[in-house]
Formats: sequence, C-alpha cells, structure tokens
Amino acid sequence: MAEDGLLGKKLQIVITDANGTVLEKMPEMLKWSVEEITEEDKKYPLNEEDEYRTVHQQGFKGSIEGQEINEAYDKIVDMKIEHQRKTGGTLKFIIFTTKTYKDGTIQKYKYPSVTFDGYSQTADGNNKPMTNKINWQSINRERI
Repeated sequence: MAEDGLLGKKLQIVITDANGTVLEKMPEMLKWSVEEITEEDKKYPLNEEDEYRTVHQQGFKGSIEGQEINEAYDKIVDMKIEHQRKTGGTLKFIIFTTKTYKDGTIQKYKYPSVTFDGYSQTADGNNKPMTNKINWQSINRERI
C-alpha cells in the first residue's frame, strides 16, 4: 500500500506524439493537475423509495505548468498548429506519468488521445525564467 507524502520531485511526465515518439521530458514542473471528467444521471421514480444514479466516465483533464528550460511547450503548440494547417484535424498526444511514493511504491499511468489547449506564457521580468501553462484532456487513463 502506498504511503502518504508523495515526494514532488519524483513525479515524471513524458509527452509523446500519437506514434510514441518522445518530444521532451517535461522540465521543472511547478504545477501538475489531473481531474476526472464524469457525467451523472439521476432518476427519482414515483412511488419508489430508491433513486437511481449512474456516473459515466468521460475522461480526464488537467494542466501542466512549469519554467521554460527546453522546447517542450513550444514543440507541442507548433506541432498542433502545423497538423491543423495540413489536415484540418486535431493532433493527439500521449502523456505518461510516473509517481514514486515515500515508501518506494511506483505508480505509472498512460493518458492516450490527449489534446492540448489554452497555452499561455508569462514572464516576471529581469532575469526570472518564463513560466508556461497548457491545459490537456484525455479520453481515458490506463495503469501500466
């Protein structure tokens, strides 16, 4: 059983194109978020005591935020733009995550068919590094 206290520096994220070619390992993560996307159906039948509830899994979404020390963010945005110009479609990526807990437990996930949107870049001035943020969404999560 995994122990509480995920060590932040032990989260590794790798982004690949749909063919599995690694773009860049994500550098200097300031923030990583992941959230389940669900849809709920509730029914309240007349003259019955129980309600019926179903929850439909629709995927996962989140964001990646970090300092710019390599071309990872720019590569994603440039590839998306080029693909859309050539095909009119949306380019899909794959995200792999590896988390290592304090007790040594390792947890790996694959997020297939990832689409990115909402890219932003900010700078605080002077010699401070630029910060990038990009939102992502996937149809599923697979434990590997």
